[in-house]
Amino acid sequence: MQFKPLLFQHRWRYLFASMPTLDFQYCLSSSYPRLRVENFKNFVDRLLFFPNPVTLECFRLYECSSQEDDYLRLYGWICAALWRGVKEIDIRYEIFPMVLPTFLFTSHSLVTLKLDIYDDYYHYDMKVPCKVCLPNLKSLHLKKIRFVDGDSIHRLISGCLALEDLVMDLPGLPKNRSKLNIYSLSLKRLALDFLSMMNDFPYTFVINAPNLVYFKYHGPLAKGYCLSNMNSLGEADVEVYQLVLQQPSYDVNLESGVTATVSNLLQGICNVKSLRLALDWPETLIRMPPEPVLGFHKLVELKIHNKDPFLQGTWVIQFLRCAPNLQTLHLDMEIPDEELEPLPLPKEVPSCLLSQLKEIKIVYFDGNEHMFEMISYFLNHASVLEALIIGIEKEELSIVQRFPRNSKKCRVVILEYV
Repeated sequence: MQFKPLLFQHRWRYLFASMPTLDFQYCLSSSYPRLRVENFKNFVDRLLFFPNPVTLECFRLYECSSQEDDYLRLYGWICAALWRGVKEIDIRYEIFPMVLPTFLFTSHSLVTLKLDIYDDYYHYDMKVPCKVCLPNLKSLHLKKIRFVDGDSIHRLISGCLALEDLVMDLPGLPKNRSKLNIYSLSLKRLALDFLSMMNDFPYTFVINAPNLVYFKYHGPLAKGYCLSNMNSLGEADVEVYQLVLQQPSYDVNLESGVTATVSNLLQGICNVKSLRLALDWPETLIRMPPEPVLGFHKLVELKIHNKDPFLQGTWVIQFLRCAPNLQTLHLDMEIPDEELEPLPLPKEVPSCLLSQLKEIKIVYFDGNEHMFEMISYFLNHASVLEALIIGIEKEELSIVQRFPRNSKKCRVVILEYV
């Protein structure tokens, strides 16, 4: 009578070892008792090193606190996942092994690889082996990973023959290399984030990706940008700030140098249909020749974030000269200083206002005189405008009465901010 239940128990006891996806999120919190954490680590050991393993689809270890000696354990877990033919590795950890397994860079099964140091005070120095061959890797995400030499990035990217999605949130670039070269025929999405950089940034970015459809660059103004073969690009997100250097090693702080460098960056993405733009010094764009050097002829959606409260939002109207087919304009502007003298609004109305622009959204408006002049300009000259959406605090709702009478030609939506 007791024999059958024992067989039943034995039969199902190790069924968990055949699960194709191992997803451990928030399982090793530092708030848990130490014994509980150690028991869980031992469980993962048994699970990954179980005899006769089946193929593993995904191994995800997310937001897990670690001990000083855990890098050896994590090394073993990565090896075990690779031995089981894992397709996706997604690790968000505090401490990484001193050296990653060599065959992590020669896996034929990996399709997705995401490595993330989530502790703000640490980063991981990655040394890429001489041989990299990841023929099926399509998605590569690296955060808080710093390459120890300039050739590592090139070897890694060139060894990913099918790479489509590349995201790099890096604390810096190797000092022995002044150029970051990204060449990929398969790449479709590229995101580069260097917002944590606060030191000298004397790098030149050379990007050649003819099939790229999405491009993101967040970081300091580099020494130069060379973006070629971007004809397929449909969406871009550019946020650039200028480093304040006491002794700059290049002429980035010179007005002409800044204007030329920003112009080169924007010229490389001029084929986009959707653009988010945030610049620390957008007035450099106003100083371009009367005939626009930039031509965003395909651009239909533009989101602008003016990050400097000492600059006036009226520069946006100058920039609209470059986008004759723009249909949607979203503005997220820092409120300009009232003591600033208003910039003269252009007498020649941008062509998109006369024939294309249908929606304007102002994320926040507090009645500032500079912003009010810009809104009045839009209402007076946007001939086909269908909707004007304005975010206003409750205390400032009375300023709506100041809008020109001809604002009735379009729908005005007031969003009340608490």
